[in-house]
Amino acid sequence: MTAEQVSQAPAVAPGRAGAPAQGRTEYVEGPGGWVPLGVRVVRFGRSARERIGRAWATVRAVVTPAGWLVVLWAIAGLVIGLVFGWGEFLIGSAVAFILLLLATPFLVGREAYEVDFTLQHDAVVAGQDAHGAIAVRSGRSRLALPGRIDIPVGDGLIDFHVPLLRRGNEHREQLVIPARKRGIIDVGPATTTRTDPLHLLQREFRWAEIRTLYIHPVTIAVPSTSIGFIRDLEGSTTRTVTSEDISFHAVREYAPGDAQRHIHWKSTAKVGSLMVRQFEETRRSTISLVLDLDEGSYANEDEFEMAVSAVGSLGVRALRDGRDVRAVVSGEVPEFARSSVRALRQLKVTTPRALLNDLAGVASGSDVADLPAITRMLSEVSADTSLAFLVTGSEASLARLQSAALAFPADVAVAAVVCDPQSEPSIHPIGHTRVLTIGLLGDLRQLLAKRARV
Repeated sequence: MTAEQVSQAPAVAPGRAGAPAQGRTEYVEGPGGWVPLGVRVVRFGRSARERIGRAWATVRAVVTPAGWLVVLWAIAGLVIGLVFGWGEFLIGSAVAFILLLLATPFLVGREAYEVDFTLQHDAVVAGQDAHGAIAVRSGRSRLALPGRIDIPVGDGLIDFHVPLLRRGNEHREQLVIPARKRGIIDVGPATTTRTDPLHLLQREFRWAEIRTLYIHPVTIAVPSTSIGFIRDLEGSTTRTVTSEDISFHAVREYAPGDAQRHIHWKSTAKVGSLMVRQFEETRRSTISLVLDLDEGSYANEDEFEMAVSAVGSLGVRALRDGRDVRAVVSGEVPEFARSSVRALRQLKVTTPRALLNDLAGVASGSDVADLPAITRMLSEVSADTSLAFLVTGSEASLARLQSAALAFPADVAVAAVVCDPQSEPSIHPIGHTRVLTIGLLGDLRQLLAKRARV
């Protein structure tokens, strides 16, 4: 098996703050197989489409719909006039080219406005509104004519009118940005548009910077993750026997290479041969959160949003408890290569804010690795997991959950959180895995508290 380590940005638009989340992709076939080549072709095609799209967007930003009609008439008139020798079409084409030429000088020069745009907060919780302010000043011109300011907000647009401004005057507007759904959106830049009298060409002036607004998932306070699942504060003992640790297990005969400081002299005197201490390996409590992004695991979008909120609630609680936390999601895998490619992406867990920022951008899809593949990769690349939460939806079968849980070693506690609004909250075991079914996000707090009392 060969593996390719790659860095992936979160599944959001480019230009985000912070380092990109780390991902890992593994090819079951050798590096010369057709699957790696196919994956590279898909990525190259996506990159080419993005570049062509940016170039086309630049042209569209300059030429208005009326301008496109004039361009079309200029080209068609020139072709028809030259082919058929019709002078009228040649004259019409010449007039169209002259109009485009005369419109060009209106795009030259500097804008009379100076615009400042600020966001009050760059992160809000889904369901709340974000607030901002914009200030427009007339700094250079003696008189700035009325105009319009446009502020892109994701795929939408906020615009407002600017009145006549004398030099040094300022006009301020308070903005309210609805943040109904979780996501990461770009706000800005504020733009003003200059155009010619016939509105054939236009030029946008951009002010300030693009502000990134993180709309975090809704989270709730849950009981400490150290209660009910992991009860010690410093570390949990495992079944692995080692010669270097603090939790005494037994004694055994001395073997070459054993440290002399671990010789148990009382047992040596009793048995008549060197005996050394053995210890149970202890590990710091590391919590792994696995979010299933396969849209086939969820009956609807509400289930997926509940799953994202559950991961956020568990992660924030664990980080505030001072736990080592690892959060992973399904990595992108082309449909034709799902049987031979595995991929996962790690979310940033340095702080609760960093985790929620990354969760704001995750999205479900059909071209992602399934849950059992993710847990197998996680257990292979990380051996320090002591507690794992697998978060998925109601369409994930119990057999699939059990297969995902069996990827972890036997000494790892595994809990599956199934988001199903149509079911009553419950907790029941499947083998060594505890399945927590929640109908509402608040059920997660109740079930964890119930488990803590057991």
